[in-house]
Amino acid sequence: MASPRKAPAPQPAPSTPRERRRAQTRDEILDAALAVMTEQGVAALNLTDVARRVGLRQPSLYQYFDSRTAVYDALFERGMRTHHDLLAAAIGAADEGWPGVRAAAWATLRFTVDQPVLTQLLFTPAVPGFTPSEQAYAPSLRANELLHGAITSAVRHHHLHPTAATDRGMALFIALIAGVSAQQQANDPGTGIEEGRYIPLLDPALDMYLGYFEPTRPTDWTPWPGAGATGV
Repeated sequence: MASPRKAPAPQPAPSTPRERRRAQTRDEILDAALAVMTEQGVAALNLTDVARRVGLRQPSLYQYFDSRTAVYDALFERGMRTHHDLLAAAIGAADEGWPGVRAAAWATLRFTVDQPVLTQLLFTPAVPGFTPSEQAYAPSLRANELLHGAITSAVRHHHLHPTAATDRGMALFIALIAGVSAQQQANDPGTGIEEGRYIPLLDPALDMYLGYFEPTRPTDWTPWPGAGATGV
């Protein structure tokens, strides 16, 4: 994904009845946009259809979002905020160390299964040319910090080798989750987390990750061919 666009001015929390109504209408527009994307494809968002579903004419919709990109941006921010909150809850409810890492993996996989359309917008280049603003991307950075904190905790508790907490170590962890999620979405779409054909692959994948980053390996062990011990 390209670097985030410059953020729009932050919007204050609605405080007056008029502001609350406006915020409610914005949420309804985003819900309608998500429904259109579900039916027609993530890249096929049609604002005329969105406006019709919320009882507005398209020119009136521009009072709430000035472009199709702005709708994508708001959906991206809302989706990433939801993912961040799920991660925070899962890690917070787990024991420190590896249990928190495993909980984060399952929270992410559950999110992708429950929100397949948002998953395409958030984690794939489903909309050519779309780059989220800094404001919309901020929850993603916070989620990454949560994950890094969980993996660092596992290193500190001697559950993982220190190289697991490098950028490449985290990238490998994310790739494992993304692989299971992609297989599920491609080959068994619409199936829930309890019945998904590829969902049971996550635990063995995590066990392989845990074994690869065995904490008893030498401190200077290098898991990346051609890279230094830091893995960068």
